[in-house]
Amino acid sequence: MRKMRQQTPGTGRDATLKNAACQGVTLREAEEYATHSRIEGEVQVKRTIEERAVATAEEFWDILSPQRSLFAPTHQAIFRGQAVASWSLTPSILRSPENKRGVWAADGTIASDMQVFKEWVYLKSFAEHCGSIGLSLPNDTSEFRDAYLSQDAPSGPGTAFRQTNLWPDPKLFELLALAQHHGLPTRLLDWSRRSYVAAYFAISSALSKTNRQSNDDRLAVWALDLTAAGHWNKLSTISVPGGNNANLAAQAGLFTLLRQEGVRGKQFMGETSVDSYFTNENTSLPIPLVKVTLPVSQAANALALCSLYGLTGATMFPDFYGAARAASDDMATAVHMEVPD
Repeated sequence: MRKMRQQTPGTGRDATLKNAACQGVTLREAEEYATHSRIEGEVQVKRTIEERAVATAEEFWDILSPQRSLFAPTHQAIFRGQAVASWSLTPSILRSPENKRGVWAADGTIASDMQVFKEWVYLKSFAEHCGSIGLSLPNDTSEFRDAYLSQDAPSGPGTAFRQTNLWPDPKLFELLALAQHHGLPTRLLDWSRRSYVAAYFAISSALSKTNRQSNDDRLAVWALDLTAAGHWNKLSTISVPGGNNANLAAQAGLFTLLRQEGVRGKQFMGETSVDSYFTNENTSLPIPLVKVTLPVSQAANALALCSLYGLTGATMFPDFYGAARAASDDMATAVHMEVPD
């Protein structure tokens, strides 16, 4: 929730429209937001994320069709699927203290230098184990390891331990992406350029949790409009080559990175989830997020649609793991499929 002051010359509706025009937001979107934002005196206005709740697998598939747009037709969007609609858009390494991946203080804050150190140790250990079994890594040379995987390297994590908002160094993005796509927790958040890929992950993951969810629970595909991405001061999108990352290539994957401010001995400052970043951001522009949700009871029907369109665990993960995941999906679909009368 943010506090908006009474309009003064140079602010308010006209300024909102002008600002929107500069950042590529359509006139209709800006008009709607400007009208919503018009106020008298001081009031509390909560920025909320639009949810489009559908009832059936067919509606879900239709609304996510590449031939349709959740934003203006010319806007570019990326997509992320999640098994539980209420989950925030938080990277795996920074999720709740219960997961034991982050370094959390008793009051729920994150000790920034210790958190960076733990993330670096994860990455260094991953690189060492890959080397021990002969797996090649992106940019892997002795010089790279000395510069970025040595604790005291001045141009690598040694600097980030003291000024933690510099972590991670862009030179580590390709290695982080590879590690992330093989299960290592990082502060990168996975997205896809293809809406149906995101749908597959939401649906398949939800089906694997059906014994812990009720039919009233919902899964979600999030869409993020990139039109004004150049104006996000802490959130960036990261694309890396897919040549040495078959999973990334198969999933048309990319990532977001949300940086927090921090210095050694102090907690991180700022949001850790993408949705909170936008709902708490002090801006006159609409939130560039939409969440499309579907009842978990429709997941098996939706997964059948994924299979019909060639979206399976095998095509998302083109290896033995993917084939096994696809077989598990087939079984889950058969068990939970709603058969018409």
